[in-house]
Amino acid sequence: MKRVLLSVCLLAGGNAQAANNAIPSPQRWLDSVENELAPFWLHQDAAGEPMGNFPTFRCNDGSLYQAIDPCNDLAFAPDWMKPHLAESYTRMQARHTFVYGVIFHLTGDKQALELAKAGVDYLRNHLLEEQGSVVSVTENGQSKFSAKQRTTQDLAYAQLGMAFYYYLSGDTQVLADLLKVKDYIFKQYWDEQAQRLRWVNAPSNNGSGEEIELVAQLDQINAYMLLIAPLLPEPHKSQWDADLGKLLDTIMSQFLRPQDHRFWGTKHGADYQLDSSRHNDYGHTAKSWWMSWLAAEYLGKQQLAKQSQQGLQDTLAAAFIEQGDGGWRRLPNGAPAIWWEYAELDQSAASLALVDPNAQQYLVSTYPQWFDRFVAKDGGTYPVANQGLKIHLWKSDYHALEHALVAYLTSAQLSGESARLYFAMPADQAVLRQPYFYYAKESKAEALKSWQGLAISQVTYKNIGIKQAK
Repeated sequence: MKRVLLSVCLLAGGNAQAANNAIPSPQRWLDSVENELAPFWLHQDAAGEPMGNFPTFRCNDGSLYQAIDPCNDLAFAPDWMKPHLAESYTRMQARHTFVYGVIFHLTGDKQALELAKAGVDYLRNHLLEEQGSVVSVTENGQSKFSAKQRTTQDLAYAQLGMAFYYYLSGDTQVLADLLKVKDYIFKQYWDEQAQRLRWVNAPSNNGSGEEIELVAQLDQINAYMLLIAPLLPEPHKSQWDADLGKLLDTIMSQFLRPQDHRFWGTKHGADYQLDSSRHNDYGHTAKSWWMSWLAAEYLGKQQLAKQSQQGLQDTLAAAFIEQGDGGWRRLPNGAPAIWWEYAELDQSAASLALVDPNAQQYLVSTYPQWFDRFVAKDGGTYPVANQGLKIHLWKSDYHALEHALVAYLTSAQLSGESARLYFAMPADQAVLRQPYFYYAKESKAEALKSWQGLAISQVTYKNIGIKQAK
């Protein structure tokens, strides 16, 4: 670790500019979305039946998985996955919706916008229940779990597509459903005595109800709360801000390992402290520090923001593979990170580079490895180095598209360029939107043509940084 920190520190001053010039240009990320990622998601079999009911499983060539004529790549699906091939997962439907939203956000592609809207409409019309829960898994059109058996992580990710679409469009009907689901989660799952969100409220194959899960707390923040909270009217904003603060307190007080700046993925079972145990990887630790840093900055919790920034610096130094071509590792002395962990570590490093130019040195090595290891030549991404299923019950390009959006925005700032994003709302509303999780000191909106009742606008941002405190 000391050698890594020394090499990073050498970038101070003029050498930091050299790292600037070595990371991919903002245009490279736009090209990647348009030419490498979008084709897999704009495949004719991706839209679902009806449109917006996006399939959980597709073949690596983009075609629809069919049990009567399974694609060759699914023959290599691991044994744990095979019993689930006939199921449809709402968390993946919502993640796919997010994918289409980001494709539109970065490129202005109206087909992607149409698909994002269709995904939101399908979830709201077919999966959202009156009391605020969301069906999590279906098979042959029937829900597999009762409301009490659904996990808080699945409910958080059911919000992902709606949250991003509301960020893009300002659709008040979508906002009403976001508020309803969030209220349901906190009313039904918050354990006042334990000061955390429960994993499930009734036993099933999803869990016993005794689980203590980091992602039950963390994924509320990164899937929808941090993006939406700054956009809310009162009294909702104050309540969401308070609940964000509660989740941060829970994560820091109940899951942090202060001796090494890592987080426990779980706190139940006899073996949760093993490095190999569930969610004890650098990906979850980096995401925890990244979210706590950004949320603390937004909430004005400066001590926590400082602590989180330091924790993130230590995590990146420990996770970086100094030998060979570089990259990120999953665990201490462990194998290289898989796609989503790699994306979270890159996003954390890119965000840190906005305030600490030394962090750019990581990206000089890790960005090329992202393109070499994970981006498929025929579209989409692989979960591990150039192999594996591109889409399944836990694999989407949610992480790849968020990675591209973060890389584009931060690379624009690091290279001294402006960034351009598209919204599906009038220009006078879009100018109020900040770029994703970041803050721009300058923004300019330009109204483009209307499309299917939506007003498309293009917003240009300059001087992008971490969100200012309230």
